[in-house]
Amino acid sequence: MNNCTGFAAAITSTGWEKMMETEQSQEISSEVSDRTGEQPSAANPEHLAILEQGSGVWNDWRKKNPDVIPLLRCAELEKMDLTGMDMQGADLRRTNLRQANLRDANLRSADLANADLRDADLRGADLTDATLVKADLQSADFRKAVLETANLGQADLSGAYLDDSDLTDANLSNARLTSADLKRADLCGAHLVKANLRKSNMRKAKFRKANLHGADLRKADLCCADLRKVNLSDANLSGTDLRKSRLTKANISQARMEGADLRKANLRGTNLKDAKGARGVK
Repeated sequence: MNNCTGFAAAITSTGWEKMMETEQSQEISSEVSDRTGEQPSAANPEHLAILEQGSGVWNDWRKKNPDVIPLLRCAELEKMDLTGMDMQGADLRRTNLRQANLRDANLRSADLANADLRDADLRGADLTDATLVKADLQSADFRKAVLETANLGQADLSGAYLDDSDLTDANLSNARLTSADLKRADLCGAHLVKANLRKSNMRKAKFRKANLHGADLRKADLCCADLRKVNLSDANLSGTDLRKSRLTKANISQARMEGADLRKANLRGTNLKDAKGARGVK
């Protein structure tokens, strides 16, 4: 996933500026631009050298240089121990963090677009406002992590562990979450338009006012989930377990529900117009 070889040498200063203007992920501060007019490197070697000295040295450097944005773009950090590291606002785009230990790390507002975080340990990490657009997060461990208002659009979270995580108001539109574990996760107000949640475990998860328009929830487990005022219009709920779920005032219009199980679900005020059949619905 790390496609940065020869990246810096392949483009001129003008080409660099044009690319940065069109890139979807958050732009880094102008303070980190190379003021010499020469092409900036993908990652700052001084920043990498400090990082390799461990969390104590790194966090001390961050405290002494609060205005410096760490430039670690395209760096090879596979399997590195980054436990408790202060990575707030860091540029980690396209960085290889596969199997890295980021437990309890501060990644608030960090840019991890297109980064490789497969099998990474992010338990308890703070990713509030972080950008993870198109990031590869397969089998990553986000248990009890905070991803409030994070942008995970088009990210691959297949098989990821998100138990008890906070995804309030997060953007997961077009994200892939097949077979992901979201038990007791908080997704209130989250955007999951056309997200793929097939066979995911979302027991007791909270989705109040979330937008799941057109989402694929086939054979997902939503038993006892809080789906009050959720938008599930045009969603595919075929074979989905919705037993004992709270669907008060939810919009399930035009959804596919063949084989869905709604036994003992609370459907008070639910919009089921043009929805196609489900067990337990009178």
